[in-house]
Amino acid sequence: MDNVIRFPITSEQRMKNLKGAGYVPCKVYNRWLQFERSAQMSDGEYIIINVMTLNSNGDDTKLCELVLTKEDLLRAINNAERLDV
Repeated sequence: MDNVIRFPITSEQRMKNLKGAGYVPCKVYNRWLQFERSAQMSDGEYIIINVMTLNSNGDDTKLCELVLTKEDLLRAINNAERLDV
C-alpha cells in the first residue's frame, strides 16, 4: 500500500463531504445550515432548514428549525448588500 497517493482536501471540503449537499457552513462561527427537505404548497415552495452546531462532545446539535419559502430566501440573497473589503 506504499503507492497509495492521498489527495489533500481542506477541512471545509471534508465537512461538505461528510454533511452532504444541504450543508452550508458559516465562515465565522462553528455553525451551519442544514437544508433538509422542501414541499410545494399553494403559496410557494417551503424549505426546512436546521441551524446546527457541535456540542461539547463533538456531536451535531440542532439549535433551531426554520421553515422558509424558497422565494423569500432568493429575494433576501439577491438583495443582500455587498460589502467591499
